[in-house]
Amino acid sequence: MLRYCTYCEKDFDFPPLSVSGKDDLICPECGRVIGKNSRNPAGKEQIEKTEEEIGNLYARLLHLSYIFYLTLGIIGVLAFVTGSVKLLYIVTGISITAYVLQFLTGTLTFVSGLIFLPAGAVLGYMYFKSIPGLCLGIHVVFLIRHLVRDVIFRLIFFLLGKAGSC
Repeated sequence: MLRYCTYCEKDFDFPPLSVSGKDDLICPECGRVIGKNSRNPAGKEQIEKTEEEIGNLYARLLHLSYIFYLTLGIIGVLAFVTGSVKLLYIVTGISITAYVLQFLTGTLTFVSGLIFLPAGAVLGYMYFKSIPGLCLGIHVVFLIRHLVRDVIFRLIFFLLGKAGSC
């Protein structure tokens, strides 16, 4: 790992274990202590640019995960309305699989879905008396969750914006 000596004004390559270890890093030329987090100031722009690109990629992934269930919910409802049962089953399978994977990996943000998704499925099945109705109930729950969340978040941000401008 490259570390920068401020006295010699040069980069030196150190093994990762020595950088993460408790012993000080010693400059091979001048013998002074080098900070474990020291970086060459000339490369700082490149590092900041790389960090910004990583942050933007992460933001895009979060946005994609944010609209994932909303998009599948819309497709599911449209598939039900148009009678495309095969597409409805596929979209429902994707939604439920993704939800279960999030649950198993501990990344679930819609915890109340553990109650609302089965309830929506049962209500959809009872109302339409069919499996496609059950699938529609699941997608309606996802849509309601996103609509409520979006409205509440917009209201909160609106109020925070008004409070900040006072």
